[in-house]
Amino acid sequence: MLDKKKIYFILGVIIAVALIAEYCFAHPHYHMIWNTVPGADIVLGFAGAWLLILLAKKIMAGLLQRKESYYDEGGERHDG
Repeated sequence: MLDKKKIYFILGVIIAVALIAEYCFAHPHYHMIWNTVPGADIVLGFAGAWLLILLAKKIMAGLLQRKESYYDEGGERHDG
C-alpha cells in the first residue's frame, strides 16, 4: 500500500504533466476569463472533485451511515 506522501507525489506529477500538455497542445478558447490562464480547467476540475469527496465524507456519511450496533439493538418489531 502506498503512503500519503507517495500518493501526493504521483498526483502532483500527473497534474504537472497535464498542465504541460495543456500549455503545449491545447487550442486556446477564450470563452470565459479563466480560460486565459493555462491549467485553469485542471485546477477547477481538481477542486470540484475534492469538494464532492468532502461533501460525501462529511455530510452524506452522517445522513446515511448507521451505528455498528444498529441491528443488534432490536430495531425490528415482530407482531405475531
